[in-house]
Amino acid sequence: MNQEMKDDSILLKVNHLQTSFFTHFGEVKAVRDVDLTINKGEVVGVVGESGSGKSVTAMSILKLLQHPGKIISGNIIYKGQDLAQRSEKEMRKIRGNEISMIFQDPMTSLNPLITVGEQIMETIIEHQPLNKKQAKEKAINLLNMVKIPDAEKRMKDYPFEFSGGMRQRVMIAIALSCEPDLLIADEPTTALDVTTQSQILKLMKNLKGEFNTSIMLITHDLGVVADICSRIVVMYGGMIMEEGSVEDIFYRSKHPYTLGLLKSVPRPDMDQQSRLEPIKGTPPNLVNPPEGCPFAPRCDYAMKICTTTCPEHTYIQEGHRSMCWLLHEEAPKSDFLSEGDELYE
Repeated sequence: MNQEMKDDSILLKVNHLQTSFFTHFGEVKAVRDVDLTINKGEVVGVVGESGSGKSVTAMSILKLLQHPGKIISGNIIYKGQDLAQRSEKEMRKIRGNEISMIFQDPMTSLNPLITVGEQIMETIIEHQPLNKKQAKEKAINLLNMVKIPDAEKRMKDYPFEFSGGMRQRVMIAIALSCEPDLLIADEPTTALDVTTQSQILKLMKNLKGEFNTSIMLITHDLGVVADICSRIVVMYGGMIMEEGSVEDIFYRSKHPYTLGLLKSVPRPDMDQQSRLEPIKGTPPNLVNPPEGCPFAPRCDYAMKICTTTCPEHTYIQEGHRSMCWLLHEEAPKSDFLSEGDELYE
C-alpha cells in the first residue's frame, strides 16, 4: 500500500536515458544512463558545469532535440505514458499544455515581430477551449500574476520594449498559461542581474505554491537552488554524480565533484582573506568519454579503478546517492568523506 502511494506521487520518471549527437567529429554522448524522478508539487534542481548534460536531458524529456540529436535508449514515463514513444503530433498536445519550458534567453524565445499579448494568447487558444476575448482576459491576468505593471497596456508592446527581467516574466506567463503540471526552467536567471534574479526566483516559488506545479530547475549556480529546491541532482559528463536533499548536498556531500562545486562558490561565512577554489582541469570530451568515472581526470582522490571502471551509485541513506568508488565498502579511508562536513562547520 505504501509503495502504491509512493508511486502515485511520481509525476515524471526517467529511466536509463541515453542521448547522443551524431556529428562529423563522431558521436557526442551527451546524456549517459540518466535516472531521474520528479514528484508532484516538487522542485528539483539540476546543477553542474556547462556541457554536463543538464539542458540535453530537459530537451530529451520534451523531445525537442534537433538533428543531429537523438534519444538512443531509455524511458521517459510521464503520468504512466512513455514520452520517448510518443509521436510529434502527440507531443504537441503535451508541450506548453501539461509540460512547459522556460528557456535561458527570453529574447531568442519570443518572436520580435509579434506583440507580447498575442504570443500569450496564441498558447492559450492552442491548448484551451477559449475564444479570443477570453484568451485576452486570461493573458492580462497572467501578466498581472507575474507582476508586470499596466498589464492591459503592455499587452500591445513588443519584446524589445521590455527589460530582460520583464521578458523573462513574460516567458513565465506563457509557460503557466495552461497551468502545466511540470515546468522546466533552463537557466532562467543567468542573463539577469542579482536583484532581478531574486525577484524571478521568488515569483517561481510563489507560483509553485499557488498551482502546486512541479519544477525542474536547471542551473550551474548552486546558490540559486538553495532557497527554492527540495532536492538537487548533480550532473557531470552526461551522468548523475550525486543526488540528495538540499541538506544532503550542501552539508553532507559525498562526491568529490559536488565538493568541488561547493568550494568554488562564495559562502556567507567566508572572510575577505578566504579564496575560492576552482575545480582544476576541464570537462571530459564526450566524443571519447573516459572509460571509468568521468570526473577521475580532475579528481584529487582518484584511484586506479576510477580510471578504468565506472562506479555504480551507492545509497548513503534514503534519497541520497553518490557515484563514487570511495564509498565502496572495500575502498581505503579518504579525507574527502569528512570535507563536506568541515566546509560548513
